[in-house]
Amino acid sequence: MFQNNPLLAQLKQQIEASKEYVEGRVKASDKAFGFLECEKKAYFIPPVEMKKVIHGDMVKAVVKRDGDKESVEIDSLLEPVLDRFVAQVRFNKDGKLQLAVDHPSIKQNISANTHKKVTEKLESGDWVVAQLKTHPLRDDRFFFAQVTQFICKADDNFAPWWVTLARHEQPREPVSNEPNYTLHDELAREDLSSLYFTTIDSPSTQDMDDALYIEPLMQAEAQIGWRLVVAIADPTAYIPLNSNIEKAARQRCFTNYLPGFNIPMLPRELSDDLCSLVPNEKRPALVAYITTDLEGNLTQEATFTSAWVESKAKLAYDNVSDYLEGVENAWQPESDEVKQQIDWLHQFTQARIQWRAKNALLFKESGDYKFELAEDGEVKDIHVEYRRIANQIIEESMIIANICCARFLAEHAKTGIFNTHSGFDPKNYEAVRAFLLSTLGTEENIAELTQRYSPERLATLEGYCDMRHDIESFPENYLELRLRRYLTFAEFKAEVAPHFGLGISHYATWTSPIRKYGDMVNHRLIKQVLLNQPIQAVEESVLARLQEARRQNRLVERDIADWLYARYLQPMVEQAVEFECEIADVSRGGLRAKVIANGAQIFVPFSTIHSNKDEIEFRAEELALYIKGEKAYQIGQAVKVKLTEVRLDTRSIVGNLI
Repeated sequence: MFQNNPLLAQLKQQIEASKEYVEGRVKASDKAFGFLECEKKAYFIPPVEMKKVIHGDMVKAVVKRDGDKESVEIDSLLEPVLDRFVAQVRFNKDGKLQLAVDHPSIKQNISANTHKKVTEKLESGDWVVAQLKTHPLRDDRFFFAQVTQFICKADDNFAPWWVTLARHEQPREPVSNEPNYTLHDELAREDLSSLYFTTIDSPSTQDMDDALYIEPLMQAEAQIGWRLVVAIADPTAYIPLNSNIEKAARQRCFTNYLPGFNIPMLPRELSDDLCSLVPNEKRPALVAYITTDLEGNLTQEATFTSAWVESKAKLAYDNVSDYLEGVENAWQPESDEVKQQIDWLHQFTQARIQWRAKNALLFKESGDYKFELAEDGEVKDIHVEYRRIANQIIEESMIIANICCARFLAEHAKTGIFNTHSGFDPKNYEAVRAFLLSTLGTEENIAELTQRYSPERLATLEGYCDMRHDIESFPENYLELRLRRYLTFAEFKAEVAPHFGLGISHYATWTSPIRKYGDMVNHRLIKQVLLNQPIQAVEESVLARLQEARRQNRLVERDIADWLYARYLQPMVEQAVEFECEIADVSRGGLRAKVIANGAQIFVPFSTIHSNKDEIEFRAEELALYIKGEKAYQIGQAVKVKLTEVRLDTRSIVGNLI
């Protein structure tokens, strides 16, 4: 009798219209209840409602009020936090398969079965990939998942690598070798094997992309400049455009350099042998002739050619640096030719460093943290490596070569894969100016700086470089770290655009084609120009894949490092080891301090800094913590931290300020 009743339908509409809906993300607590984090406020989620959701789910809910108390009743699922996920195998008391999701805030185990393609016998603690199949808000059932991939056993010491690669859907094996490789040359190769090329790299490096030869340019018996010849490995000579290897490289985009080993973009037979510029072997190469004056200024357009080259010596960074820095009992060049090349490259590098300091931007030296591993993957030590003079020789040579490549492609191909960076996010220009004025401004210079740091000037390469030069002498890291939060991300583009981070108007890498797919694309474009072939613009899909692959690789590096840091520091908790640190971040929950000696990040909860939370104020615009109205801590500040807890299951490292 109630079917098609207009009064009932009207009543339902009125009830629905009276409901107050909110949308937000579920945040679980250590108890059975949780909170719905909405744009402007958080709502209490009762335990009975939390059974319908998982931490991180995006949901729609109805607000319920009981006096002055507010809570929500979950209405529908907008976006599940879980789809494909990594987990560890568990079994309940009845022997039924369950999965413990590898996420620090997801506590409940999820019932599961196994896909027929997974043939390994699963044991408790094993690592797997699973797919969420059912969700209480999606189909009125409990949570249920299916194991779709076995990763590794519970006791596999290389779990940090295998689990992380699986999480980010990255391959753990090299590309398969072909039965044989044929050189496909359309361009005639110039024979440059008589030039005294050398390589400088780490002793263990097998995939050597670049070799250098340099000579002074003379006029009337006086030196007027330098001719740098940059030889780059030529893998595209072996890889047909639509071959399986090309397709694999287009998907991988980069060689993945991980602690202990790498996963190459190309088959090892190509990357470590046929294409690698190993000493005393003739190798195909793409070569650039670059000329500068004695001050490091480019004096003419670079020319490119296809060639045969032969590296005469494989040199090591530390050996060359020891020699140039005059270290006592240092390694010495084994021949006059090697010595001459090192000395000339050193002089050229000094000129280019001075040129970049004046006309572009130099990197701020911070050092790279390296894990020293045992054969079984255990961390023996972590040490910091700084860029020494030999590293700078290669760095400066590659930078000028990439500048020349970008100019060549912009002029002759009108397309390419250009490395670009537009500086500050436009929405932050006013905030940047306000910050700089408050930090650097005085009564005498405020009017000048207001114009100098105007959004219009900061949006230009010249204005950005001027600003960077202004802060170079600032004594603390605070200014540098704070401004970094206003920056946009670097991008790959098919048209030339400035790279503000380098302070350079043109930049396109071609110097690592064994390791970077974008460099392979630029090699093909250079060859097409030399052959006078028609050129098509680089496809947007290639740029998008490069961008995504770079993001994935950085996440892989970060996640593996977090795991290894936790392993390394866990035995130190009992010793209550203290570290000299720098505050790397300030958030609503606490400080994150970077250990100067090894690069580990230690979280310091606000609750351990000051007992009265009402007297603590976090100021996001300053990345600072105020206590009782006084600034107590800010990003970039030096602090001392005592290690108090390390949890391997969540890779969390916690400490207290000394």
